[in-house]
Amino acid sequence: MSEIATPPPAKAPPLFTLDLKENGGLFAPTSLNEISSWIQHEVNFWSWLNGSRAGGNHDQGIKQAVNQLNQAQNTVNQAPQYRDSNPQHYQNQLEGIRSQLEEAFLRQRLPHSSTPLAKRIEDYRKEAGDHPASFFASVFVPPQQGHHFQPQELVGWRGVVEGLIERYGLASAPAKGRKHAADQSFEQLRVKAEALLGDKTTAYDALHRGYSDLAEAIKTAADQQKTEFDTAQSKRDGDFIKLVDEHKQQMESLRRTYEEAIALRAPVTYWEGKRQAHTTQAKWTGGISFTAIAGAAVGLGWMIHDLVRPAGAGTAPETWRLALLVMVGIFTVWGIRLIVRMFLSHLHLATDAAERVVMTQTYLSLLDGKHLPNDEDRKLILQALFRPTSDGIVKDEGVPFSLAEALTRSGKP
Repeated sequence: MSEIATPPPAKAPPLFTLDLKENGGLFAPTSLNEISSWIQHEVNFWSWLNGSRAGGNHDQGIKQAVNQLNQAQNTVNQAPQYRDSNPQHYQNQLEGIRSQLEEAFLRQRLPHSSTPLAKRIEDYRKEAGDHPASFFASVFVPPQQGHHFQPQELVGWRGVVEGLIERYGLASAPAKGRKHAADQSFEQLRVKAEALLGDKTTAYDALHRGYSDLAEAIKTAADQQKTEFDTAQSKRDGDFIKLVDEHKQQMESLRRTYEEAIALRAPVTYWEGKRQAHTTQAKWTGGISFTAIAGAAVGLGWMIHDLVRPAGAGTAPETWRLALLVMVGIFTVWGIRLIVRMFLSHLHLATDAAERVVMTQTYLSLLDGKHLPNDEDRKLILQALFRPTSDGIVKDEGVPFSLAEALTRSGKP
């Protein structure tokens, strides 16, 4: 598929409009350079008059019109310096240029280089020369102060005569009516064509400017929309990256929490099982301890009654009986103390295990609620959670005290 060709840039609005009608059509320049080129072309077209031989003032009408063009050219050269510094004077100079051109082509009737008359004068100049051509052209643009044709040579008379024949149609008299009618018809058609071309050119330039303004507005809107879209897209990308980073951080925090929860699940299970085991042992040893105390009291009472009774009233019991009673009492009390110490040890270890379970669950709750942002807080809690555990057994419970040890301990404060 072929690409759409880019239209040419639209012309600027015309500085002024000058309708020369059949003598050049519509002139609507858009810049001073265009005016200068247009005027210079017309001046150059009549520059051959400066090289023709003098012979009266027959060409003063043409030279006066050309002088108007030269004045307009000077005004064009001066106008740029007032464009920004004095806009009102700049507009006055543009109006002056238009008036000078109107004076030359409409009032003084200087033939425009594009008209049939100008083409006929140019052809005659090439055929007969500059001097007779000046007389030939002066017939159509005579001096304003009257006709002063004073040809000194036959070539000058030739130009005057042929100019008169050309202007008034003196040749071919029988066909004069038809030829004149045809010329008038052609001239009217040419004038209409010039007027139509000028109108259409002006309308086309206006439409072209409107199209250019619309295209520029569309381009500006497209650029603005693209800029806004790029800005919004960049913001969306930034927000998306931020959300991704936040999600990664949340997932990483969740992963760490999950891993720590999984890592602490085994200790919780262990300490919970240990608590239950020590609680059960504490119940058993407690029951045995209190049962043993009651049984020992009953048994010792029975032994005292059974060993001391045979001695009779007022007599001391036998030594072996007392020694047996003391020995049985010591070992009974020692055994009961061991069971009581085991009960207290299991009770202590069950309490410690329950405390560790509660601490671990509390730590997991704080970790899940993100209330432990500082690693130092975690370190303190983990140190307390995983501190060394005692076995709960009292170290001085081995064998009954010896007499020396009893005496030594009793001497201590």
